[in-house]
Amino acid sequence: MKLVPEVTQCDVIGPAAVRLSFRDGWKGVLDLKPILHGRMFGTLKSPAKFREARVQDGSLVWPNGADICPSVLRYWCELGRVCSQEELDAHFAGSVTIAASVVAETTAKYPSRRKR
Repeated sequence: MKLVPEVTQCDVIGPAAVRLSFRDGWKGVLDLKPILHGRMFGTLKSPAKFREARVQDGSLVWPNGADICPSVLRYWCELGRVCSQEELDAHFAGSVTIAASVVAETTAKYPSRRKR
């Protein structure tokens, strides 16, 4: 099973760019300007607001509640760019493996969650 990456450090290096360090030592730079739109991320177009980025529980977060999953950040860093939602979905489809014993145990504990 693939481990979820954890961001350990974030340095804001531009109006919408960050340098990220991951627990396994991997580092990458991302220009996040393509995602700065909508209710949550639109306010981060302000460089002052964007600079409020911090690492919390291995994710990149901002005080307004915006956050980015560390697995997505790692994928984008490895690509060298932010990609579309469709490309993310294609990449992550089937990449999460849950052991059958975990599924059986969860279904036994929470029978109302069984598929009907």
